[in-house]
Amino acid sequence: MIERKEFLRRSGHALGLGVLVSISARLLMKPSDDADFIAQGRRFAWQIDPDKCQSCGLCATSCVRKPSAVKAVNDPKKCSNCVVCYGHITDSKIDSDQIDTAGERVCPVDAVSRKNFSGGVDGMFLYSNDPKRCIGCGRCTKRCNEHGSQSMFLMIRPDLCLGCNECTIAIACPHDAIERVPRESVDDYRGDYTFDTSDFYYDMEEDA
Repeated sequence: MIERKEFLRRSGHALGLGVLVSISARLLMKPSDDADFIAQGRRFAWQIDPDKCQSCGLCATSCVRKPSAVKAVNDPKKCSNCVVCYGHITDSKIDSDQIDTAGERVCPVDAVSRKNFSGGVDGMFLYSNDPKRCIGCGRCTKRCNEHGSQSMFLMIRPDLCLGCNECTIAIACPHDAIERVPRESVDDYRGDYTFDTSDFYYDMEEDA
């Protein structure tokens, strides 16, 4: 019969081996096609304040990740669904039937695309930013905010961000637009400690 001390020793070895195998598997495992990096659970995340952001272009070059964890997003609720989008093509006077085949694109990597959802070359269009192509340069967001409906904006993708203790984009940003925000509600006191202060007082007359 195995003694208790020997049993605990063997259990500890087995547990340690299991942990090492798990860590090794995660280090050697090929990233999924959906995302090449999945951030671990953290209490805080870096994010861009759209009211301060000037789309200066530093998000594309300052991030430690290459390409940047910053991606352009288009809010469909604010988008005007224009035939000619300022964030999509530079020539606002181009003929409608020429947009898909001609004209200079605003995005240097052609990450902004449009899809007709009402029919006809002069219909209404849905615009989207391809995160696999987007480098976070902010050219589309800058033009949309200066001339359009301000529906395009930059954000730091939480699933791509490495969660650095000091964000290199925040350090480089001349507009102080990068801030650390809670990923979820934070309770540093681990519970609800509301109470009725009257419970801590007693009736002086009764005590007398």
